[in-house]
Amino acid sequence: MAPDRLARLRRFAFDHRWSIAIFLAALVVRLHWNLVVHPLGEYIYSDMNGYNSRADRLVRDPFTAYEYHAFFPFGTHLLVAGFKAVFGPDNFTPIGITYAFGGAICVLAAHRIALSLSSSRWVPAAVGLLGIFYYPHLSTGGYLLSELPFSALFMAAVWCSVRLLDHGKMRDAVLMGVFAGFAAWVRPQVLMAVALLGAFWLVRHRALPNVRFKHLVGAGIPLAILLGLSMAHFRFQTKRTGLVSENGPFNMVFGRCHNSKIESLPDGKGHGKVHFRPPEFLQLNNLQDRKRKEGLEPPIKLDPVIGDVLNYKGYIGDRERHDAYIRECLHKTTLWKQVEYSYVNLILLWRYNVPWPDSGRAQWREPSRWWTKAHEVLFALPSVLFLVTLGPRRWVRQGWVAVHMLAVMVVAAMYFGGTRHRASYDLLFLFFAFEVYAAVGAFAWSRIQRWRAKAQSPTSGPSSPHDSSSS
Repeated sequence: MAPDRLARLRRFAFDHRWSIAIFLAALVVRLHWNLVVHPLGEYIYSDMNGYNSRADRLVRDPFTAYEYHAFFPFGTHLLVAGFKAVFGPDNFTPIGITYAFGGAICVLAAHRIALSLSSSRWVPAAVGLLGIFYYPHLSTGGYLLSELPFSALFMAAVWCSVRLLDHGKMRDAVLMGVFAGFAAWVRPQVLMAVALLGAFWLVRHRALPNVRFKHLVGAGIPLAILLGLSMAHFRFQTKRTGLVSENGPFNMVFGRCHNSKIESLPDGKGHGKVHFRPPEFLQLNNLQDRKRKEGLEPPIKLDPVIGDVLNYKGYIGDRERHDAYIRECLHKTTLWKQVEYSYVNLILLWRYNVPWPDSGRAQWREPSRWWTKAHEVLFALPSVLFLVTLGPRRWVRQGWVAVHMLAVMVVAAMYFGGTRHRASYDLLFLFFAFEVYAAVGAFAWSRIQRWRAKAQSPTSGPSSPHDSSSS
C-alpha cells in the first residue's frame, strides 16, 4: 500500500475511532446473539416459517409464478433465498451473520446521524452506546423477519440523506434512492416517508441549500427503477397490476374495521384455508378479557363494526373483497369513530402490546416487556416532541429527519401500529429523544445560570442625601 494511502487510512481510523468502536461492539453483540443465544434457525415458526417456506420454494422453482409470493413484500424471502441457494436450504448461520452485520450498520448510522445533527456533544455517544445493547432492536434481528433488513436499508437511506444535507453530493442522493428502493421491496411503508420528505423539501428548500432539485431527481431515478422491477415481479406472480404486494388493502381492513382476524376459506380453485390476526389486536382482546374478569373497563379496546372475524371463500389477498370491507366499514361508522380507530392504531406503537414473537415465548417475554415499558416511559414522549422541529426554520436540518417520525405515525393511524413495527425505527427515535432531553436540559441550565447571576449581582440601594450635589 502506498505511503500516502496508508497515512490517509490511519488518519481516517483515528478521526472516526469512536464510530468504528461502536460499530464493532454492536457487531460482536449481535453475532453472539444471532449465533449463540438466539440462533435464527431455532425459531422457524409462524411468520418466520412463512418467509422460510417462500424462500425454499423460490430456490426450488424460481421461474414458476406463485400468487402468494406477491401477497407479502418479496424482499425478505428473496434475500433469504439467495443465501439458501449459495449455502444450502438449512444453513441459517450465514443469514444470522448478515442480520448481525445489518444491525450493526443500524447502530453506526444512528450514531453518525446524531454526530451530524445534534446540538449536544453527549447525544451521539449516548445513541451509539445504548444502541449497542438496545434489546428491542437486538431482538427483531434474531428472527427470520423483515424488520431487520428493512431497518438496515432504511437507516442507510436516512444516513445518506443527512450526508446530502452536509455535502450536497450527488453520490449520496443516488445512494439514498437505492437504499429507499430496496427498503420498499421489504416494507413499502417507506414510500410514505419518501412522499413526506419530498413535501418537506418543497416547503423548506430555501433553507436547505445543499439539497437541490437535481438531487431529488438523482434519488428518484434508482427508486423508480427498483419500483418498476417490483411491479414486474408483481405482474409475473399474479398477472395483475400492483406495486410491491397485495397486503396493503388487507391490512387497512384491520385499521378501518377493527376486526382482529381475517380468514380465507377453500374455494375449489386452489386457494386453501389461510388466516391472519395481528398480534397487537390479539393482545388488545386479551387485555379486554382480563380487565372484565376483574370488573374493570379496559383503557382502550377494539370496537369492530362488522364483526371480529371476517371470512370468505377465495384468495387471502383478494383486493376487491378487502376494498368492499373497507367501504362497508366507512359507511357504517361516523368520522369520529374512524378517528377513534386511528387513535387506537397509533397508540399501539408504544403501549398495550409486547412485541411478537417475543411475546409468544416465556423465555423472552419478560425482557421484552421490561424494555417495552422502559421505551414507553423514557423515550416515547420526547421522541414524539421532536416533531416540533418540523416548524421553525432554525431547526430545518432536524426537521429533515423528523419527517420519518411523522411518516411512522401516519402509517400506524391508517393501518395499525405495534411496538414490533416501531422497533425498526427505534435507533433513530432514540436520537430524537436524547436531543429533546439535551435541549430541555440546556434551557433549564441557562435559566439556572441566569437566576444565579441575578442573585449574586450587587443591588444598588437608595442614594444618600450627601451624595447629591447642592445647587
